Amino acid sequence: MIREFIERHRQEMIESLQGLLRIPSVKGPAQPGRPFGDGPAEALSYALQYAAKHGLRVADIDGYAGHVELGDAEDYVAVLSHLDVVPAGPGWTYPPFSAEIHDERVYARGAIDDKGPAWSALWALIALKKLGWTTKRKVRLIFGLDEESDWQCVRHYFSKQPVPLGGFTPDADFPLIFAEKGVATLCLEMPADKESMAPCVIHFHGGDRPNMVPDAAEIEIDCHSETAAREWEQQLHKEARQRHIEVVIKRESSQLRVSVRGVSAHGSTPEKGVNAIVQLATLLTNRNVANASMWRMIAAQDTLGKALAMDTEDDITGPLTSNLGCAELIDGRFRFWFNIRYPIGAQVGELVEKCQEYVSDRWSVSLENDMPPHYVPLDSPVVQVLQRVYEQHTGVPAEPLAIGGATYARAIPNAVAFGPLFPGQPDLAHRRDEYWGIHDFLRCVEIYAHAIHELANTL
Repeated sequence: MIREFIERHRQEMIESLQGLLRIPSVKGPAQPGRPFGDGPAEALSYALQYAAKHGLRVADIDGYAGHVELGDAEDYVAVLSHLDVVPAGPGWTYPPFSAEIHDERVYARGAIDDKGPAWSALWALIALKKLGWTTKRKVRLIFGLDEESDWQCVRHYFSKQPVPLGGFTPDADFPLIFAEKGVATLCLEMPADKESMAPCVIHFHGGDRPNMVPDAAEIEIDCHSETAAREWEQQLHKEARQRHIEVVIKRESSQLRVSVRGVSAHGSTPEKGVNAIVQLATLLTNRNVANASMWRMIAAQDTLGKALAMDTEDDITGPLTSNLGCAELIDGRFRFWFNIRYPIGAQVGELVEKCQEYVSDRWSVSLENDMPPHYVPLDSPVVQVLQRVYEQHTGVPAEPLAIGGATYARAIPNAVAFGPLFPGQPDLAHRRDEYWGIHDFLRCVEIYAHAIHELANTL
């Protein structure tokens, strides 16, 4: 019945998804009633109005989050999703908020993370309602608006709304994810060297957010003379060619502007990207420059945290990962923000202490935020139900996964991540030319409808 419903409504499903993806829901300046700016607020309004049009109950919780509801029981199971997206960045083949379809793929920022899967879950609820399926528990599809930043949305939501019995988030991988590493943001600071007579960096900026591998970084260098600036320009070009670093250098009198281009990736998989900040620092390692030891330390950064003395691992979630996501020079201090994903057996306080002991005294290390690891036992009803649903729809054994990503599953008890990526598919979250296959979008509607129905009759 679900499959027939999808075939009848296929075009409407696709066009409504495109409408959502065309909203640039990047976090912006707070406004009255719109704590995360215009884009996220517009996306929430679109989603709630669309759900209401199809007869589902909806609620906007002070502009922080909203939900769509099916059923009348007091207790409920939840599907947690989010409508905010990270900045699009440059270099897209198709405009990132045009939601163009090519080769049965819809291209847009948010197609896979997480607007597309959220829309599959919404259509799953619409299908359950239209087909008259009933459940023992109420079901809520919750739309958060700040998942890509600080999770203020779910903190506010659950300060006003009851906590569900359990559920899932459609924001990671199939078959399902039962364990997630802890996620911490560390800031390392060092004062700019004002006493050095060597060429010095007078402007520095790289990356947008700690949880993204930075694809751009830029410095301005005062070489103190035009002759020195010419020499620097030649040497930097030579160094970039030798190291295969994409660089643009502009010279004006005694100053140089050096821009490096990398490859973005999600902060949980930094090894999949090319870190522009690290590459920029690498260009400075063989030059006589102020704060030389700092640049050498930054150039040595790796994705396992070895250069910060934080490398560790366990048998469930694997090794710690480290992503130098953004950096800047401001008020005479260099600041570098690291996104650390640590195993469930590690303690973040001990990691920070090890890092501070390892780096030189000129560095200060601070913990800006931390989300502890998340773990749901394999014998829990949620895991058992979702394993069974996945196997019924794919015919493939469902082997639960552990990841370094931080999903909304950790926002409530007894919840796991469930899709939308199938095994072997590329993870395009936070990357340019993000897309989702139309077939997978519709396939997830069917899987999520079944999963929601089973969970709401089991928990």
